Amino acid sequence: MTSSCHAPVRIPAAPGGAPLTAQQKKFNRHIERIAQQRELLAQWQQAIADYHERYAREIQPAQDGLRALLVELVEWLDTTGSARKLTKADQRTLSEAIADRLGMLIDATPDEATRERLKEIYNRHSGGDYDAEEAQDQETARDMAQAIARDLFGVDLQDADMESPDAILRRVHEQMQARQEQAGQERQAHHAARARKPSAQQRKAQEAAAQATQSVREIYRKLASQLHPDREPDPAGRERKTALMQRVNQAYAGNRLLDLLQLQLEVEQIDPGHIAGLSEERLAHYNRMLARQLGELQQEVQEVQQQFMIPSGMGMGRNPSPASLTRELRAYLATLQAQTLGLRKEINALRADPAALKDWLKAERRQQKERDALDAQDAIDEPGPWF
Repeated sequence: MTSSCHAPVRIPAAPGGAPLTAQQKKFNRHIERIAQQRELLAQWQQAIADYHERYAREIQPAQDGLRALLVELVEWLDTTGSARKLTKADQRTLSEAIADRLGMLIDATPDEATRERLKEIYNRHSGGDYDAEEAQDQETARDMAQAIARDLFGVDLQDADMESPDAILRRVHEQMQARQEQAGQERQAHHAARARKPSAQQRKAQEAAAQATQSVREIYRKLASQLHPDREPDPAGRERKTALMQRVNQAYAGNRLLDLLQLQLEVEQIDPGHIAGLSEERLAHYNRMLARQLGELQQEVQEVQQQFMIPSGMGMGRNPSPASLTRELRAYLATLQAQTLGLRKEINALRADPAALKDWLKAERRQQKERDALDAQDAIDEPGPWF
């Protein structure tokens, strides 16, 4: 028989107000922190799923709309600029403005025909060849990625046949994983060698770990004995026990002591008073397993977070949270919408008044000078070699 509202795993305060023991307090702290990490993991998983859904629903259409407007502006500038008699300074400003925008736009344009048309415009205004420059940029990026792999991670990829910087980074990840596995095997071999003649401290740690594992195994056997579906004649009861036994097996395979204790409470094998009555020695074994379970949960949270944040470049240098994904997405969408509105007004103004191109070129020249000044200042402020 199971309880529909089973009590959470926790050691309650002793009758009469007697304080909890050190191991009992540690047990409760582990339980609380595991619950917090589970909640945080669920928040991250939900926030990432919501982010991807909203990105596809709102961000991608907004990006497509802004990109279409940029194509419209560039093509209008190219056509109108060719039909007007412009001064050399204005023509140079126009060509720089077109080339600057196309340098970021072409690769992001999904339509092949549009992309080829934009490349032709870029080549005319830049005086270069987009494909050749792109190939050179890719080679430079590969060289930088290979240098990073060598200098930061000690991985030599000079002879690797890499098609892109992303491929290099994947290879770095693969080689680092291989190194970690090799290091793990070496540590195991080292530990095995030391285990032949363990010290007293090592023997004590090994005994404690074995006892903790034995504690988990004992709980598993008790649950398996009660819940084995083959021993249940009633079909409905067999189905219920099959589902419970699946949870038991999953918890045991993951060494998740808390889950096994929760199952014991759920099927009324034990009650909160049972845990409170455990000896300090047995609680110490439990606490070791709970600490391990907590560490694995923390690692899982960190991996989920990094797998999303690092490729997206979001939250780097800060302390990201699941809520920050929504804020970042909302801010980015607002930026896209503001850029789209401003660009639409800009195009409409240019189309409505042919003379507006002169003022547009003056403003563009002023902005180019401001960007050049910032680039020059950045070059001055750039720190020299650390060595």
